[in-house]
Amino acid sequence: MQISKYLDNIKSGKPINFDCFRKALYPHGYDDQTILGVFSTEKISKVSYQVSIIDQERFSRLQADFPGYLISSRVSAAQAGDSHKHPVSQAMIILWPYRQSHPVVILNDEQGIQSPVTLGQRLLIIENQENFVQKDESLAFLKQQFPDFKDQELDIVWGAGNAVSNRLNKAFFNHYQHIECLLDLDMGGLTTFANIAELTFHARLGFLLPPCADELLKQSKIELQNEHLPALRKFRENHPLLRPTIELMIHHKKMLEQEMYLQD
Repeated sequence: MQISKYLDNIKSGKPINFDCFRKALYPHGYDDQTILGVFSTEKISKVSYQVSIIDQERFSRLQADFPGYLISSRVSAAQAGDSHKHPVSQAMIILWPYRQSHPVVILNDEQGIQSPVTLGQRLLIIENQENFVQKDESLAFLKQQFPDFKDQELDIVWGAGNAVSNRLNKAFFNHYQHIECLLDLDMGGLTTFANIAELTFHARLGFLLPPCADELLKQSKIELQNEHLPALRKFRENHPLLRPTIELMIHHKKMLEQEMYLQD
């Protein structure tokens, strides 16, 4: 049975073979913990389960990922009633080139990089817009925190959350000799780094953990929840570069948004 059909039956309240449904999701990167975060089940026969939706937002994402009809493009998706059920044909990056005084737009697609400027050799990804637009302050902060930080031929990208990790940006990332990531110390920042690492397998990809993060995490009002711990363990296991950050987050039981790096 197609995944979309299972989802339709769940939404309609019809029993399904939940074991087969789970196995159908495994090849798409879903594990039991993720699946059981979306659904609760009640066994009503040997192979039949009554399934309830406990996370409507993630269920909607599943429906978007597994539509019940063939979608060949974002245009046909719009004709079908939801353009979000197909990825865009181009990925857009907001880049502050090292030779320019103003950001530019880079368009990436299956054919490669479309850039109005010559790209540098090094890349800095800044997750949040405020830190990006205050690039001089952000660079001064990094030089203060990391005495060996180099900004020669350094292009800066606004990460826009996780949008920067779009698969169409792979050639763009692999153009650079070095990539440094200045991301939030939270689940979103860790996810963005993991996605870029798994997309590019870049040999010189770094996650910047400023020494002041220890003190700033103490001040942070964003609590780390117990429900985050399984994902943190998975990140720690799969991405060794994230281990110091994760250990610090767990130690303080806090998360941190990078706007705090701009404090006086």
